[in-house]
Amino acid sequence: MVNVEMFKAWLKSNTTYSEAVISDTISRVKRADKILEWNDEETYFFYLEQQEQYKGLSVSVRSQIKKSVMLYRSFRTEQSE
Repeated sequence: MVNVEMFKAWLKSNTTYSEAVISDTISRVKRADKILEWNDEETYFFYLEQQEQYKGLSVSVRSQIKKSVMLYRSFRTEQSE
């Protein structure tokens, strides 16, 4: 499960994204989490890409989800330091 509130605060303090972009990014991470429950393993995105529900998305949506997942991974990495 993703930590939405802390991720939102992290995005606000570590990016120059507008509220709309932050909201979209959070929505994409939550969508990825619904397809494949989040875990901090390096292989998360690899296994996400294997899911039929993910494969059925358009190329642009997959790209947006990938960027959001990478941002969430950065957030989680920073939290564990």
